[in-house]
Amino acid sequence: MTVVLSTQDEWILENRVRPLVTAALMAEAAARPTGPYSRDLVEVMDFVRRNPDPDKPRYLIVRTPGGFAVGVRPPVRGGAPRLLDGARHATRDAAEHAVLVHRLRDYGVTW
Repeated sequence: MTVVLSTQDEWILENRVRPLVTAALMAEAAARPTGPYSRDLVEVMDFVRRNPDPDKPRYLIVRTPGGFAVGVRPPVRGGAPRLLDGARHATRDAAEHAVLVHRLRDYGVTW
């Protein structure tokens, strides 16, 4: 999926967010997926959570018999979410971190 950002959001992504995302920051995010966050992690979370692109997937977490799954909201209200292939997470916190990883990858951010 190609993410189309405004000029301002492209600048924020390239000049503020991308340089902040490091292995250490992602380790912090994995250790505390629901906070409290460092200032740098707050900036990254704020960017990925506000979903500036209407074509960007809207992720959700679904409890399944095998654990917590990451899914994508349906295109129409009331539809069933599409669960992403992959591992089920033992805790909701682990699934929250997986959502962050998906969002960053949507923007092509690696660490």
